[in-house]
Amino acid sequence: MLSRTLLLVVICCVQQALGWSQTTHLPSLRLRHKINLHANPSTVEENQQSQLTSAYDRNLPASLVGEAVRSALRSDRGICFDFTTDRYASEQSESQLLSVVQVKGEGTESFINAKFSGSIPNHKVIDGGESTASALVRKGHAFETAYLSAKGRIIDRLLVLSFSGNKEEGNEDESLLITSPGNSGSTLYNQLSPLVFPMDKVTLNNFASTAEAESMVKTNVITLACSSLRNAQHSFQTNILDLLQMKSDEFEFPPNGECHHYRVGGTVDAYITEHTFLSPEICRGYTIVFQEPASSSGSLVAEQVWQRLTAEDNDLGPVGVGSLEYDTLRVEGGWAGYGHEISGDGPKKMSKLEAAMKEKLAKRKSRKESADKQSESNSLPQEEKGGTDSTEEVYYSKANPLELHLQNLVDTEKGCYQGQEGVASLLKNKRGFPRQLYQVVFYDAENEFDDDFGGAFSLINTVNDEALRSFQQMQKEADPLANDTRQPRAGDKLYALGSSEKIQVGTITSVAEPNGTGDRTTVALAMVRRPGPILKAIKDMGLDPPRWWEADAQDDEGSSDPRNIAKETDDSGIMMPPPLDALVNLEVVLEGTYTVGRLRSIPSRRMKSSKKNTDVASLLDYEERGEIVDAKDDGPALFKYQFTDAEIETKSMIDEEPQPPSLTYNDNGIEEEEEEEDDDDEIITDEQIAQAEKEAAEAEAAAADAKRKAEKMQQLKARAEAAMAARRKKKKQQ
Repeated sequence: MLSRTLLLVVICCVQQALGWSQTTHLPSLRLRHKINLHANPSTVEENQQSQLTSAYDRNLPASLVGEAVRSALRSDRGICFDFTTDRYASEQSESQLLSVVQVKGEGTESFINAKFSGSIPNHKVIDGGESTASALVRKGHAFETAYLSAKGRIIDRLLVLSFSGNKEEGNEDESLLITSPGNSGSTLYNQLSPLVFPMDKVTLNNFASTAEAESMVKTNVITLACSSLRNAQHSFQTNILDLLQMKSDEFEFPPNGECHHYRVGGTVDAYITEHTFLSPEICRGYTIVFQEPASSSGSLVAEQVWQRLTAEDNDLGPVGVGSLEYDTLRVEGGWAGYGHEISGDGPKKMSKLEAAMKEKLAKRKSRKESADKQSESNSLPQEEKGGTDSTEEVYYSKANPLELHLQNLVDTEKGCYQGQEGVASLLKNKRGFPRQLYQVVFYDAENEFDDDFGGAFSLINTVNDEALRSFQQMQKEADPLANDTRQPRAGDKLYALGSSEKIQVGTITSVAEPNGTGDRTTVALAMVRRPGPILKAIKDMGLDPPRWWEADAQDDEGSSDPRNIAKETDDSGIMMPPPLDALVNLEVVLEGTYTVGRLRSIPSRRMKSSKKNTDVASLLDYEERGEIVDAKDDGPALFKYQFTDAEIETKSMIDEEPQPPSLTYNDNGIEEEEEEEDDDDEIITDEQIAQAEKEAAEAEAAAADAKRKAEKMQQLKARAEAAMAARRKKKKQQ
């Protein structure tokens, strides 16, 4: 025990001397796309979105792309990702998205439980030998865990595929650690290697793309996702199952929390689990981890699967998406991203000597700039200047998993693990967590954005596109008026609207592509401060508190923009309970701009907790507006839209445009309508008249009931306002 302690002290001293830390080599999404982390924060998000790759033409409006992706998710085809290689990057060999590390040995379970916040489940899974699937090797656990720093800040969110060994068969315990998209290369392997000691009885194998030459194993991670689990299973059986050399009766989908290990062709290992690297409120599906010999002759199975999924002649195949579409879905679903909300302790702090040298180099560089360039820079708007703003550092959230609503990654009942003290301090804090993850929605109807993103909702003229280009060129060359409203960017500070930037609410960490969700909105994620001091400061300044109970707002075109729902969907008049987050619907403004947004909870905290079908993504659930119709038992679910009364009336007005009546004159010269001739000489029977009278009576009764409910709602609202006014009056008297 003493020798192990001395060895640990020596290793820590060596690491400190070499300047190594667990977050020094943080290869965030920005680093992966070769974006300068020390650039002006106002330009980082624009650079990031321009560097992210897309499966679609970048000249297409983002709203059309977003709607196409979501239409594919709602269908039985779905979408697919290749997280090992960015298929739409110009240089695929340098664009890995994640990495895989294998932990193998007798002490695998103890090692994982000691190094990460989660624990391997204790319950046993059915061994593969008892299954009817001949290609099934074994079954194991699949769960998520957090890799924390010593201060309890989350370094990465890991997907763990764990399998128990069998000593009789000569198998050892084994776990695959899959990093978050963005944490590529050998980062995780380099962080864990110094923490492995002989007494741990484990070995680490690096399956990252940069180390495949040494391991001689080619690893690919492919995900297939739909809005419902049933559609994902149908797409999987249609497009992938035959490439795995299995029939439907030889294959079974793993339930949630389990992973199935299949052997394909005797040499290829396929690990299948229910996971998508996205929020379950945005999609459901399966991830396959392929491991096959890199020296095998012929095309790899993973490559065959991807080519089948994205083939142009495959009408039943899913739609392939790039990193830009994935990032938009991630932000829309409220999923914390690596390098954004997940950043560990941030970069290592510079010593005084390093800071002095950096400042000296910056001054020397500024002296070399010519007077012409200086004058040209001074004439540019503040956003376009390089100047001293370029030396500002990018915002690192340094968040605890509890602040990101990742309580499911932390096992609060187990013993010591790295970062436990930081997690325990937050749990014991009586004031609550210092910050929490929120979504911020910026509505185009409330902001006059410049058309910097290809005109997401602009008119597309496919007939005379040359004239459209000429008009856009003239628009660019015209002298623009100063516009202090701009799109949000990562690192922007948020202030309460009307506080003159005196009440800081939080900081934006991620921004989706503007209008990339298919709506006239820009969705962002932000770390927001504790609500108590913010609400007190709002009250002291006489500002309006967040009105979460307000009814749905409408944009300038009259369509509903659901920001908050004040009553139940069945119009019963019952008020919805308060949201889980106290600052929902708080109006905020970006620092130094007029850009206005609204806070709302992430989907996992604002969606209905009691859903009838837990296998359907909440954000894309068709059951909210229609009904699911099963065409046949073994086929996918088909959607039949149910029009509301207002939509039926609008549709009938469009389909049957009223025509002006034809007029004739009688002997007295009085106009009268000419009766239309009935070609069919249809005779109206007494039964039809009775049926019409019955339907009219039912419609009248329904209208009276609706009127009664509306009056009841108005009474309840008036009572609530009166109670609030009385409460305010009482507080003033006190």
